[in-house]
Amino acid sequence: MSRLRYILLVAVVALLSVACQRRPIEEEYLRVYLDLHIDRNIVNYEVGEKEPGLMRVAFFDAVTKEYLSHDFVSSEGGYIFAPYGDVDMVVYNLEAGETFVRKAYSWFDMEAYTDEISEWQRSRFTRYLQSRGDTRPSYDDIRLTPGHLFVAREENLHIPRHITNEVFVISTTAKTVVESWSVEINGVTGMEWVGSVSMMISGQVGTHFIATDKDSTEPVALYFDVVSAQRRSMVLTTQFETFGRETTSGDTALLSILFLDSEGHPYMSNFDISDQMIDNTERKIVINADIDIPKPEVGGGFAPEVDDWKEYEYDIDI
Repeated sequence: MSRLRYILLVAVVALLSVACQRRPIEEEYLRVYLDLHIDRNIVNYEVGEKEPGLMRVAFFDAVTKEYLSHDFVSSEGGYIFAPYGDVDMVVYNLEAGETFVRKAYSWFDMEAYTDEISEWQRSRFTRYLQSRGDTRPSYDDIRLTPGHLFVAREENLHIPRHITNEVFVISTTAKTVVESWSVEINGVTGMEWVGSVSMMISGQVGTHFIATDKDSTEPVALYFDVVSAQRRSMVLTTQFETFGRETTSGDTALLSILFLDSEGHPYMSNFDISDQMIDNTERKIVINADIDIPKPEVGGGFAPEVDDWKEYEYDIDI
C-alpha cells in the first residue's frame, strides 16, 4: 500500500511540474524591435530636441483591419510586443501641440484633429466678416492650428509566430502630416499703434485620417494670433500650421487679418491667397499690401464698463 502511495505521489508531482511550467507570452504576442526614424526635414519648422516624444504603435489585421494590440516606444524606437501573422502598423506621437487623435482603435477612422476656437475668439472675427456679407463655408467651422504629428505606416507586415534567438526588426520612418507656412505682409503703416493682431485662413483641411493617409473633405478656417515680436515697421511676419489646403469644396483660401489698435478699434484686411498655396515648395506667402493703422483716438473701441458695486451678505459654514 505504501508503494502505491509513493507511485501516486510521484505522478502528482510530475503533473504539477508540467502544469506550472513557465510559458513565454511570445507564443501569441512577440517581442520585436521597432527601428524608428523621424524625418526632421520639414520646411519652415525645426524639430525640437524633445520632439516628438512618446509614440504609440498600433497593430491591425492586414485583411480585416480589426484592431489587435498596441504598445508604446520612444521616438528612437525600441522593443515592443507585436502580434504574429500578417498585420498593418501605424505609429504616431502622443503629444503634438493642439493636435489630438480620436477613434484610435479603428484603422479607417483613426483621425487627427484640433479643437474649435472659443466663442470669444470666434466673436472677434465673425461680427466683422458678417458685416461684410462674407459667408464662405469654412467659416462655419473655425479651428485652432495643428501641431506637428509624426506618423509612420507599414501595411502587410508578416511577423513570424516563433522568433529565434535573432531579433525580428521592423524598420520605418515617421513623417509629419502637418505643413508649416510662413506669412510676410509688406506695407503696413502705423504698426506702432497696433495693440494685437489675429489671423484666420479659410479653405483648409479640417482633419487627417492618419492610418489611411487621407484628408477630410470638409473645409475649415484656422485661427492664430501673431506675437508682438513678429511685428516691426511696415512688415508683419508670422507662421501657421495646417493639415493642408482643402481643394475639393471649391472654397478659396482667404487670409483675414484683424488689427486692434491700442484703444481696441478694429481694422480688418482680407487677401485671397489660393494661388499661393498651390505648388509652393517654399510654403511662403508674400502679400504686398497697403494697410494704414491710424493713430487711435482716446476712448471708443472695446471699453468695458463696470456697474456700481453691490453688497451681498452670505452665511458661511466653518
